[in-house]
Amino acid sequence: MRKVTYLLILMMGLLGKLRAQEYKNGIGVHFAGIDFYGPQTGHYMLHDKLNKSESKMQKKFYWDPAIRISYWHAFNSHFDLNAGLNISALHYPLADKDSAYILAKEGMNALKNDFVYMSADVKANYTILPRSSSLLAPYITAGLSMAFSQTRRGMDIPAGIGVNINVGKGIYLNLESIYGIAVSKFNQPHLMHSFGLVYWWKSEKAPKKDVVITPTPVMVKDTDNDGIPDSEDVCPTMPGKKDMKGCPDRDNDGIADADDRCPDIKGKKEFAGCPDTDNDGIEDNQDNCPAVAGVEKYKGCPVPDTDQDGFNDEVDKCPEVASAVNNGCPEIKQEVKKNLELAAQGIFFETGSAVISKRSFVNLNKIVDILKSDATYRIDIEGHTDNVGKPESNMILSQKRADACRKYIADHGIPVERITSAGFGDTKPIGDNSTEIGRSQNRRTDFNIRNY
Repeated sequence: MRKVTYLLILMMGLLGKLRAQEYKNGIGVHFAGIDFYGPQTGHYMLHDKLNKSESKMQKKFYWDPAIRISYWHAFNSHFDLNAGLNISALHYPLADKDSAYILAKEGMNALKNDFVYMSADVKANYTILPRSSSLLAPYITAGLSMAFSQTRRGMDIPAGIGVNINVGKGIYLNLESIYGIAVSKFNQPHLMHSFGLVYWWKSEKAPKKDVVITPTPVMVKDTDNDGIPDSEDVCPTMPGKKDMKGCPDRDNDGIADADDRCPDIKGKKEFAGCPDTDNDGIEDNQDNCPAVAGVEKYKGCPVPDTDQDGFNDEVDKCPEVASAVNNGCPEIKQEVKKNLELAAQGIFFETGSAVISKRSFVNLNKIVDILKSDATYRIDIEGHTDNVGKPESNMILSQKRADACRKYIADHGIPVERITSAGFGDTKPIGDNSTEIGRSQNRRTDFNIRNY
């Protein structure tokens, strides 16, 4: 680490002696993706992730989004200094091949904790093609980075490649990919890919312009006496406005009468001079509700509320049943919730397995009867364990037990799309795991009923 620091100090000293260029300083805003998952698993870019709602694996990115603010200083046409601050909220791996981190990323119901992650870096860039004279200016970069997450901090060596794309007037589109080499115990290796805009400004003062003496204007012809010479007047025989190139604009909406479809009513340019009274983006002659803001889907009228319960049909979970609570659906009776809670207390499994004990069938049948009594009911099954054993094993066992209950209920006539199951292992205790009574309370299966 000391050798790397000395090398950077020496590089900065050499760069400071090189000749400055026209655009010397820049500031940038970037959107970034931070990838700890790839170095943890060896799987980069797209990989499988569990979709809980569909219970199947899908291809997903495992990058965590971040914002980067950067400052740039150019020493000459090839060497830049780039300092930046990166901010994100992510689940940080605590060790190499961190199984809890990998399970959380892959949606396997491991406990996921997102905390603020910040890193500040300073990098030296060598630009292969001069940025000031090239459309594409690729570069290589390396430096030092300090990372912070909760009370932990450590250092990385970021190294990688990038490119600046000149879009004109000192503005560049910046693309960069780096690999963070961990050099302290807290840090884990990672990739960061970013894109953003960097604005460079000139450091030298612009030279003073010579004073130009304007000659006395020559008298010109103005037939309609509107102050605009006939040579520049599109409507030389009709008094008009300068911003209309000499043409009239009766309704003062900034659109010349010749181009205005509604010349006597003040309107908008996007509607060729016709009005949009309610400002909903739909001109009045095509708006069925011109005085009330609406949406194009309903021809300019507001989204309807069929059951008049205060929830419009777009958000009402029960659009044809009036209810001012519960997202537009009737509230589930407390008696139903109580019967479900009592039945759930009688669900047992064989020790250390996901096999449902036969004495539980009567209570599972009661839950099936509750679901059959109202076709709008949905059930969320949650499996929980005590803290005896490995957390990973408890997580798997709790998921299997929840799945077993889901299968039993589905096998007894309840459509599977009305049932969800999830295992939480020992992450949500309701009792004290240091006592037998508390542990027995934590070994449970919860059934949560809803109707949307």
